[in-house]
Amino acid sequence: MSKDRPSPLRGFQPEWAGQFDTFEDWANHAQRALGGHTGSVGEDLQAFCVDAKGRRCNVGNDFMLARDEDAFPVRYFFDFEQGDRSI
Repeated sequence: MSKDRPSPLRGFQPEWAGQFDTFEDWANHAQRALGGHTGSVGEDLQAFCVDAKGRRCNVGNDFMLARDEDAFPVRYFFDFEQGDRSI
């Protein structure tokens, strides 16, 4: 497939690490929950946050938009689970 239409990555699902139920929960606990995670060779892992509408939340404005549009909880993960990839 072309770079504009990549092949789907079937069989991989987020391995959810947790969620923030409210904007205040995110504001009070994000630094501790999202920081300090390392990969298999010691590299820093960045969290991938997704709001209830399926949008990525990467910076504070994204979380404020989720708050304003009632799109909490925001869930986060660092890695994927590998399921059946035969499809």
